[in-house]
Amino acid sequence: MAGAKQDNCLAPAFFCPNLLKAIPIHPWECNDSGMSQFSVFESTVLIHLPVHRVWELLTDWAAAPLWVHGIGSMHSDDPELKVGTNLVYRVSGHERVYRVHKLIDNRLLILHTSENPDGLSYRYDLKDDAGYTEVVLQVAIINPDLGVEQCEELAANVRESEGDKLDQLRLYAEQAP
Repeated sequence: MAGAKQDNCLAPAFFCPNLLKAIPIHPWECNDSGMSQFSVFESTVLIHLPVHRVWELLTDWAAAPLWVHGIGSMHSDDPELKVGTNLVYRVSGHERVYRVHKLIDNRLLILHTSENPDGLSYRYDLKDDAGYTEVVLQVAIINPDLGVEQCEELAANVRESEGDKLDQLRLYAEQAP
């Protein structure tokens, strides 16, 4: 990630083979708060809708099962979207939680999982591109207690199951009423 601090962090590059273009990712990075992260993947998509509409669809939790593989249902524990809001979702009969970690309306949404110390971070950046919306998704393992090999295995599993998440959002968004 550009501008990320890398003091005391390993930073060998690897490539994500399942993405349309090979993107060099630095597995171990530190963000500005000192939190270590193991990068899983980054992808970008252009959606032929304005930013405010993509934001509405992205944050329509009840509609998440229409574009997020494996999600049976999703709802918020607070009607107001804000930092700290929990998003409760069901996957394969199990209840899980995303927590809103950072939020800038119509621009940035960062969600963290909270099941274990090796949680995942999902960062959605939305940018206006001549009336369309460019969405960048960065997925990382946060504060990993796992070794590099275990992080690489988890990252491969996440890439395989979620690597097309933005393509699914684009298809859903461009067909939504």
